[in-house]
Amino acid sequence: MGWCGIQSKLSHLILLCFITMAASEDTGPWAKKPADRPVDRLPSISVIGGTGRMGVHLCAAWANAGYDVTMCSRTKEKAEEICQQLLSGKGYEKKVEGKNAGQGDYCVSPCDAKDWKLKAGDNAAAAKADMIVLGTMYAQAWPLLEGIAPRIKGKGKVILDMTNPFMKRPDGYGAGLPKDGPQAGILIHKEKLDDPSVKWAGAYKHVLWTLVQPTGPKNPSRPDIEVFGDEEAVDLVVEMIYRHGWRPIVRGGLEVAPNYEGGKVSFGKIWGNLKREMGKGEKLSVGW
Repeated sequence: MGWCGIQSKLSHLILLCFITMAASEDTGPWAKKPADRPVDRLPSISVIGGTGRMGVHLCAAWANAGYDVTMCSRTKEKAEEICQQLLSGKGYEKKVEGKNAGQGDYCVSPCDAKDWKLKAGDNAAAAKADMIVLGTMYAQAWPLLEGIAPRIKGKGKVILDMTNPFMKRPDGYGAGLPKDGPQAGILIHKEKLDDPSVKWAGAYKHVLWTLVQPTGPKNPSRPDIEVFGDEEAVDLVVEMIYRHGWRPIVRGGLEVAPNYEGGKVSFGKIWGNLKREMGKGEKLSVGW
């Protein structure tokens, strides 16, 4: 084969690569986007740990997406102060001090909030919502969930577990899990609650709160969020993620939970992420 023939073959291969990449961007690894529905048909959301950094940022994002959101805290008054600031449209900023200083502050951007359905509540108020979000440190989550268990058992709730038992923090949280038990916080919570009517999902485990803004990701070039869990719960979380401007990638059922806990870093996981990014177009939001 002459040089002209080789050039022709190379040109064909390059064109084929571009076509394949374009098709990947169109179909891609992302969950199918559900049909839009009126906000009055969306599930209500309560966030246990709603006054924490991730909680505040997500409460604002979900409220802006049309959800009825209750920001829960140990005292309603603490949550009320933050809610009023957000509802004023001025956003919310607060510097984190103490052992966790330097990890990232509260920095919700100003946003028109006149149509938001955002309110404050104590942790007991979380039981009223259709979807309960566990947004505290892992070590705090079960005692709080246990406290509302009698009010939610048998009622078909959805629980979104964002806790990270392996994500080490300067204040001592994130020490991991006992080696002889399930290696995922969501599996332990499911086992302890022991309620077959509850549907579970895990998501947002690798997303840095500073990147979550009311109108979408602060870094729009990396908008992907991993989701796993029971199908009914995953479907609702997929809808949530799309509604606040991100893209969900469904990894599987609860059996894959140990593979997607935050804070468990390995060469295999990093290499797998890079391969999926190059081959499938994934753009995981991992604080990059």
